[in-house]
Amino acid sequence: MATTTSPTTTSASPALLTGDTAATARRPFRLRWLGNALAHGYIWFWLAIFALPFAATLVYSVQAIGGGWTLSAYQYVFGSFVDNLLLSVQTTVLTIVINLAIALPAAYAIVRFPIPGKSFLLSVLNLALYTPAAVMGISLVIAYAFLFRIPQSFVGLIAAYVVGTFPLMLVPIIVALRDLPDVYGEAARTLGANRAQSLFRIELPLLGPGISAGILLTFVIIFNEFLVTLFIAGPGTTTAALRVYTLTRTAGFQPSTAALASTMQLVSFLVVLVFFQVFGSRYLKGTYLI
Repeated sequence: MATTTSPTTTSASPALLTGDTAATARRPFRLRWLGNALAHGYIWFWLAIFALPFAATLVYSVQAIGGGWTLSAYQYVFGSFVDNLLLSVQTTVLTIVINLAIALPAAYAIVRFPIPGKSFLLSVLNLALYTPAAVMGISLVIAYAFLFRIPQSFVGLIAAYVVGTFPLMLVPIIVALRDLPDVYGEAARTLGANRAQSLFRIELPLLGPGISAGILLTFVIIFNEFLVTLFIAGPGTTTAALRVYTLTRTAGFQPSTAALASTMQLVSFLVVLVFFQVFGSRYLKGTYLI
């Protein structure tokens, strides 16, 4: 007796294979989606943890004493706090300019010229980075009071900031200069440029990543510095960070103090945001930051 094959059986096999193939293709997609979701969840979780203190300060600054919400605490920001904020901006800008004027020739000399004892020299120049801030403050007070006779003055405050943050400007420029081949300067001099023209027109623009990184690091440290300022600052040199600390110690953590702290946070955030928008698109494109 002849055996006949069912047409439904033969026609179902390709459909079954097609379904298995589709399921196999969907499985890596689901795993990728799950991995992306976990990665984003991990990042947003830690972002919330890190941003929680700043968000709490902002919320506390707009709370009314009797309940509800108000912006009355921010009237102090546009009152007496303006002078402290402007002083912080002024000292930060002056420190950045002085650090840049000192660090550029120093980095060029260290990298481009055979100086004996470079390791020891760099260790001494970076001394401020691994010195406790309290020790730095006491040392500066002693040096300014007995050697330079500039205690508790604006000049002393700027000098203290330069001493404390100079390595933050020097080290990134040294790294950028070491990564810059000598062939660019040699090619410029071969085409008729002197050493000064080669430096200012060819090499300095290529040092943009190191210079911009030094500027950002110096700003972040100086604008929010208060411990060294506590030792050096006088009655007329109270910066914004020191004002927040003084108000917290004398009057407690009031909504007005929280408003001043939130304003400082906002200024720092805006400066960093502008930095990445202006310098990041030019110097940090393709890195892990952008």
